[in-house]
Amino acid sequence: VKLLSRPNGGAAAARNAGLAAATGRYLTFVDADDILKPGAFAAIARAAASSPDLISYGFEWREEEKTTPAVYPAFQCGLDGFWEHFVGYYQANQFFSLCNKAYKLDTVRQAGLSFNTALRTGEDIAFNFAFWPHIGQMVHLGESFYEYWVHPSTLTHAATLDNLVTSQRVLDQMEAFVTAAGHPELAAPLIESQRPHDALSFYTLLLDRTKSYPLAKRKAALAALFESDVWYPALLKGLESIPGLYGKYLRLAARRKSPALACLPLRLRGAK
Repeated sequence: VKLLSRPNGGAAAARNAGLAAATGRYLTFVDADDILKPGAFAAIARAAASSPDLISYGFEWREEEKTTPAVYPAFQCGLDGFWEHFVGYYQANQFFSLCNKAYKLDTVRQAGLSFNTALRTGEDIAFNFAFWPHIGQMVHLGESFYEYWVHPSTLTHAATLDNLVTSQRVLDQMEAFVTAAGHPELAAPLIESQRPHDALSFYTLLLDRTKSYPLAKRKAALAALFESDVWYPALLKGLESIPGLYGKYLRLAARRKSPALACLPLRLRGAK
């Protein structure tokens, strides 16, 4: 075991340090507070016997007592055969993360890949888009071998003004990725399904009373969301899935494009 200690410079810089120091055949990542399940490395080692460029596997989100699986059926193929799985694999959240994958280190280094330190979020997705064209063979294991523990303070669950910027960058990268691979027809259905999810996630995070963002910042972000020709229609579509009285309230505030109305429950709880 080698322990590398360095000043906090963000996730991308830390991962680059690990990548530079790695000496094994395969490279895996485990984020803070998460868990690789017992048997994970044994399963990876068995899959590595055929020396694929990538091994991926299912995972699950853990939030207190709630568990949400993210799995896709097992398969093994070359890059050409991957496209019949791409939409399902992508929609099952298998594509994005680094932490449900083992990358062949020689392939990473021969491709000259590293993590973009200019990105506060989404550096993992950008890495995957850059790595995928270099795959000769990949193996996907249909079991869950990783537990992703969700905390309100984690970067991907923190409402910031750049959340939708990151979301749009990912969609642009995905569209460029499938177009370059000769499958541009795959982009539209994924964009259509992803945008409502991302817009709704941003909207509800901005209205989450556990966040410490001031009302003025929340309202500014909501106003930008309501005025977006791209994200506002997606938000209205995403809001259709929220049940109950609170869902009706969220839809009313969105239809009126009123940040003040959306934030009223926060004000009633004393937020400033």
